[in-house]
Amino acid sequence: MAADIRALTGVRGVAAVAIVIYHFGDVHLYDGGTLDYFGIPHGYLMVEMFFMLSGYVIGYNYRDSFNSGSLRYYATFMLKRVARLYPAFYAIGLLYIAKIALGFTNDTLAQFSGWDIIGNLLMVNGWGLHVNPLIGVSWASSAEMGSYLLLPILMGATLRRGPWVCGLAVVVACLAVYAIGLSGRGAAGRLDVVNGDTLYPLLRAVAGFTIGLALFRVAGRLDRLGPAAQDGLLVAVLAGIVAVCAMASAMGPGDFVLYGLFAVLVAVLSRDGRLARFLFGNALVYHLGLISYSIYLIHPLFVSFAVMAWRHFGQTQSVFIAATAVCCVAIWLLSYLSYRLVEMPGRRWVIATFGPKVATKAPVSKNAPA
Repeated sequence: MAADIRALTGVRGVAAVAIVIYHFGDVHLYDGGTLDYFGIPHGYLMVEMFFMLSGYVIGYNYRDSFNSGSLRYYATFMLKRVARLYPAFYAIGLLYIAKIALGFTNDTLAQFSGWDIIGNLLMVNGWGLHVNPLIGVSWASSAEMGSYLLLPILMGATLRRGPWVCGLAVVVACLAVYAIGLSGRGAAGRLDVVNGDTLYPLLRAVAGFTIGLALFRVAGRLDRLGPAAQDGLLVAVLAGIVAVCAMASAMGPGDFVLYGLFAVLVAVLSRDGRLARFLFGNALVYHLGLISYSIYLIHPLFVSFAVMAWRHFGQTQSVFIAATAVCCVAIWLLSYLSYRLVEMPGRRWVIATFGPKVATKAPVSKNAPA
């Protein structure tokens, strides 16, 4: 496979855009309810796609890095994860603080205790530690970081041992997902459990991450199918996702069915076939995938602005859709700037500053004695 699986990067962008539309389409425009102009059923499950993708990509890139069991490799891996997640998280967090300070939200800075400040700085608000998050959606990034901490265990169960151990790990992950669905803590659906006062958000991430690692182990078997068969399978999976979203209710079994379909989708896209590249690896979708992390963190900033525009310029559907479109352009621009000016430079700076130093030999002069 190529070093960069374009279809997997692209589908991350599709998932991020779907979450944006989901949150803009589920706002309280009227007292006592919501008005869905463009709702996406089960849109909250796109976060599960992030977790599975991360598990697969980590398995793809680091499957041989921990063979020796050295803490040095693990420490280097964790440093790279910190460099990947934290710079943009801090920079975008400053935008949220500015929004609160300028009075564009009902939140106040006084509502954050000392414990909340520490928890947000460490980004552990998704670990069941009762941390009031500055960026509400960052629970997913926090929970994903928890999965990285558990990587030696998760990778040992899914990639280092025999197929029976890997299968058992997948069964345990599926049972965890089922337990989350039965918890009754879901907001918009069975699996929409995001409250940082419980371990369920972290469990969502670990389960998805485990399944992603297992998918890396078995997805290569799809190469036995010809290109046409892989394209057909992709069409069938996408059709199944659309059908479930159209028919299943939020509190029915739809969440679990979609969870399974997402796992199959990741496996199919990992082969980077013709149709997969056409749909998810084209230039536009791939670009959105590159900046998807910033899109995910930034977009909640603008939901309230769309609502304010709706109230100010006329409470009509066209006004809210136009305001949403303007907000989406702003989200894209800020996300692109965040990726270019914060994410990538921040990643390089963290690794260069705190990473292991590589010794270089001084050049030998031609006139130096042998």
